[in-house]
Amino acid sequence: MIPRAAALVSLTILVMGLAGCGKTVTENDCKLISDNLREVWQSESKKAATSDGINSDKAGNVIKGEGDKLVADWSAECKRELLGQRVDPKEVDCLLTAKSLEQIDKCSRP
Repeated sequence: MIPRAAALVSLTILVMGLAGCGKTVTENDCKLISDNLREVWQSESKKAATSDGINSDKAGNVIKGEGDKLVADWSAECKRELLGQRVDPKEVDCLLTAKSLEQIDKCSRP
């Protein structure tokens, strides 16, 4: 699984790369992307917990907390940097349909 910091860096790079194209980002777009990011994080952390044998409540809470922080950071970055900006609709669609952190990371690549 990609560490939270690496995922945030990838998303930040994506934020900078999105500016200037054909769709205006709305607050709802930021929310929808954040919601998908949360689902992806939860899915990835469940896979990692199963394969690593991590079953403790403490570990689960730490992983959930990291996911919550990632989503909160992305949401704030989206609202600060993208809200009202023109972006490439394909990249927004990519972020909305990604099912893994690896796919999210690929959304920022040409």
